[in-house]
Amino acid sequence: AIAGLVNMVSKTPTEERELELMLTGTQAGGQTVNAFTSNRKGKIGYTLYGSANNQQAYDPDGDDFSNIPKTRSLAINPKLFYYPNERTTLQLGIQSSFDEREGGDMSKINDDANGVHQFFETNTSQRLSYTAVADHQINDSSSFQFKNSIGYFNREILTPNLLFTGQQLNSFTELNYRLLNKKSDWIFGLNLYTDDFKEDNTSLNRDQQNLTAGAFVNNTFDLGEKFVLESGFRVDQTRDWGAFFLPRVSLLYAPSQKFSSRIGGGLGYKTPDLFTDETTTLNFYNVLPIDKNILNAERSLGGNIDFNYQTALWDKVSLSVNQLFYLTSLQNSLLLVGDSNAYAFENALQPIQSIGAETNIKLAYKDFKYFLNYAFIQTELTYLAGSPQKPLTPMHNAGMILMYETEDWRVGYELYYTGKQFLSNRTQTSDYTTMGLLVQKMTGFGSLYVNFENFTDVRQSRFTSVVLPPHNNPTFTELYAPTDGFIFSFGIIWRPFGSEEHHH
Repeated sequence: AIAGLVNMVSKTPTEERELELMLTGTQAGGQTVNAFTSNRKGKIGYTLYGSANNQQAYDPDGDDFSNIPKTRSLAINPKLFYYPNERTTLQLGIQSSFDEREGGDMSKINDDANGVHQFFETNTSQRLSYTAVADHQINDSSSFQFKNSIGYFNREILTPNLLFTGQQLNSFTELNYRLLNKKSDWIFGLNLYTDDFKEDNTSLNRDQQNLTAGAFVNNTFDLGEKFVLESGFRVDQTRDWGAFFLPRVSLLYAPSQKFSSRIGGGLGYKTPDLFTDETTTLNFYNVLPIDKNILNAERSLGGNIDFNYQTALWDKVSLSVNQLFYLTSLQNSLLLVGDSNAYAFENALQPIQSIGAETNIKLAYKDFKYFLNYAFIQTELTYLAGSPQKPLTPMHNAGMILMYETEDWRVGYELYYTGKQFLSNRTQTSDYTTMGLLVQKMTGFGSLYVNFENFTDVRQSRFTSVVLPPHNNPTFTELYAPTDGFIFSFGIIWRPFGSEEHHH
């Protein structure tokens, strides 16, 4: 993120040629190369992003099991832009990634398996996709956009007692029309989403096919000097789960430049799917297929209100405060129940209720910036006796960042607090605090940086065992804290041209 590479895949080319190369190494045996280049000449432009990563298996707590797997990955994402005239832009992009990971017993990973040192887990995946976007400005007040994407995903998971292999093909197509006038902004659209998953092991019958056709309209309406109304309505027709009508509305009140407030709400849904956090943790072992005859789609109802205030203190310090409150109710929550013999999906009979608040404060003085945030999340599983807090969801989170930034230097200190959580067996975890420090020096060719991530070396293994015996067939506890501990990274960002520093 410090190189701006997070945003580069969405950058558009300019007449000034850009080239950026980022080399990173860590004390944990990791090396990463990121590269980005772009240019535009006349009606043709391009961007190209590439990344390669090599990571050795890393075991900081000495329990003979990897906390970071041995990894080899490569990603290449070229994109071509065509500008036939001033009103039209065409984009065509290809995204590809190849990833191999091996974790487990360190002796096995290092090709020295012996005795009880036999456990391993490999995860191999390939992703290939293309995206096409056409934008056309019809006149000063209207435009249309067409988007299409087709993606292919192949994945294999292998352990001593499991083999999961499957391929997924999905597509997304959207056409939207935008109309602007003095007081309102309209967007009308149609979209089609398809998803086709096929598992190589046909005996489990876990193949999935989904098709969703949708239509939507969004409107932003100026109600005067102090109010703006945003509203929208979407209808989705799914092949197996019925139709969904999804209104949403939001009202912005801004009586002055210093203060504004927004209140809104809407409906949402999610169709049942084999791929959830719980099934991924189990590597899909003995997970029964989605039963369309007994399951219903999840439905959500949510509302929120926030307040924003900004001002200057003593004419030297700028202050901005954002306070958010929200309420969400989730009906028909998809639950995975059972044991290692068989896991099945079912809908919760009562909703999941989530009430939360988030506070963000920013102070700025000359070259210094200070960010403070706090989040309160109370997520109750009302379908269980006593309505307990959702597992692995801390009720309290807080963090702060202190930044010093000039043309030549960036120095950042961060501190994050994660409150106590509950595991699935209702055991309460320890709370913990992590700290980080970043120092970056800008130079004529780019920049140099060092990053001390989690330099207090907080690890879950300091609170409880992460791996449970037997050694040759272990089980792993739920993760609620960092497992890799302190990571020291260092790197160089090289910009031979197009070297304007990107601030975020």
